Amino acid sequence: AVETIHRSTVRYMEKLEAELASMPGYKEPENIEITKECLKSHTDAECGYIHQAWKKGLGYLTEMTVDTSHGIITGVDCYPANQRESDIILEHLKRQPCDYQEIGLDGGYDIGAVHRGMELLGIQGYTAIREYQNNAMKKGFRYDEKNDRFICMKGQNLEFQKLIYKKSTQNYYRLYSLSKKRCTGCPHFPSCVTDLGTVRINASAYYPSFYRNNQRVGTKNYLRVMRLRQIWAEGTFAVLKREHKLNKIHKRGIHKATEECLLSATALNLKRLVKAV
Repeated sequence: AVETIHRSTVRYMEKLEAELASMPGYKEPENIEITKECLKSHTDAECGYIHQAWKKGLGYLTEMTVDTSHGIITGVDCYPANQRESDIILEHLKRQPCDYQEIGLDGGYDIGAVHRGMELLGIQGYTAIREYQNNAMKKGFRYDEKNDRFICMKGQNLEFQKLIYKKSTQNYYRLYSLSKKRCTGCPHFPSCVTDLGTVRINASAYYPSFYRNNQRVGTKNYLRVMRLRQIWAEGTFAVLKREHKLNKIHKRGIHKATEECLLSATALNLKRLVKAV
């Protein structure tokens, strides 16, 4: 099916949006209309199509949070398969019935907004990192967290200037730049300069939080949390699929799919609560 949809910047969390709006260069995101071809189910219009190397087809995905003391599932959200998990994680965590001090996440959540959102929620996040093509560190820059600036190989500072809003991606970026006059005669200039002829870095709108997560990767606490995640979170998902029929949703519609996920999680929780008590 071909349909016209409204697209705008993802709204993660109110506190996060208020912080973003206070930064220099911020402007209201545009809500534009785009026409795109969508795969739709004739029997269930609410599901979404996912296209990944290891996962393809129409259906739903579920977001679950599992505690690492007894393996109790504390939160369940069901959503169409074409929605990104990183878009809903912060609201999912806000609805938790308990206060988490630490959270372990896979690389799909390695987004500056998610890292900053967890900080605002008082949660220490440990997220696996993924490779970004425009990683400034690959060009030899290093980040000075205290002063929120990048430093080139010759010691020149790229200061934070303002937020940039890109219509093509509907995202905000932090602009760090350096005057070309200060690069006169520098042998590294050809590798540092962008296609705009300037030395500049476009980083996540929440780059300081993104950087802090990157620095935690590989530490003892990171390895500890990730091991617990593999045991309890991945183990729980495997049990739900193998023993509680969550490898495939048997109902139609987002509400019934959510009901099925909740019933499976409840059944597993009852078994584990018996052991815990």
